[in-house]
Amino acid sequence: MRLSLLDYAPVDEGETPTDAFGASLRLAQLAEQEGFHRYWVSEHHGISATASNSPEILMAHVASGTSRIRVGSGGVLLPNYSSLKIAENYQLLEALFPGRIDLGFGRAPGGDQRISGALNDEKARPLPYPQKVSDLLGFVTGSHPAGSHYAGLQARPETPTPPQPFVLGASGSTAQIAAEAGLGFTFAHFINPTRRGADASKVYREAFRPSHFAARPQVIVAVFVAVGDTEEEAAAYADAFHLWLTHAESHTQFDRVPSLETSAAHVWTPEQLATRARNEGRLISGTAAQVLTQLRTLGEAYGTNEVMINLMMPGEAARTNAVKALSAALRA
Repeated sequence: MRLSLLDYAPVDEGETPTDAFGASLRLAQLAEQEGFHRYWVSEHHGISATASNSPEILMAHVASGTSRIRVGSGGVLLPNYSSLKIAENYQLLEALFPGRIDLGFGRAPGGDQRISGALNDEKARPLPYPQKVSDLLGFVTGSHPAGSHYAGLQARPETPTPPQPFVLGASGSTAQIAAEAGLGFTFAHFINPTRRGADASKVYREAFRPSHFAARPQVIVAVFVAVGDTEEEAAAYADAFHLWLTHAESHTQFDRVPSLETSAAHVWTPEQLATRARNEGRLISGTAAQVLTQLRTLGEAYGTNEVMINLMMPGEAARTNAVKALSAALRA
């Protein structure tokens, strides 16, 4: 099995976003050292507990401090921006870090309605998502569909290899887009932990058409993970994760990722417990060996050998220990 990392650049209690960016770089360097395949960063807006709102800038920070691991966006939110601008950003990254850049893109707004409006107020008529995808790929390759008014336009700078595109999905509706365009497909099991993801991956593989970007289907499944040295420690990290997620979903989020101490002192309301029960499937937790077994099972359900983990655990030390423990368990 191949492991990759998705990073929200969590801002821990008592720390600042600048601290979070330093921790992200150190985690990426460790992931590279331990043989992880990819390191992706997210795009979220208006959330104080996560600092990753500009994936291109954070990707440059991470890629400049590493040398081998693939660095990507998980993902850039295409409806918020011009397709040409995104293509240019990722062509530039590919030119700076040849053969290492992944362009993962999605169609979520990445924030609430007001933030989405602030990002898009100047756009009187947003384009349909399939059109945005088609334009983006056209700008990357220089080959637009017949009749496109962008014919002949290509993003600069030119690179020997393109950034590797992945369509991000959380409902299954974009699997066909990925398949028909011959792109990679990443499913956010951490958002929608149902059979829908496995079914979408099957649809994607069956409909896949080889392309300039990929000769065969490529599926990545992403999930939240909490790892402890013992089952009791893992349970404590899982509590902290669910406390953060419950508050994030109710828009009464913490300004920072809650610590183990904050989590242990929290008294759960019946409503919060109901939210937690609904979210249980979004997190895999346990010792490294237990987590690895569950990750393999998840990968088998999706028909893939690549699983991307999101370590929303409080404290840099906890995330570092998780990477080391999973890597050791994988080698065992």
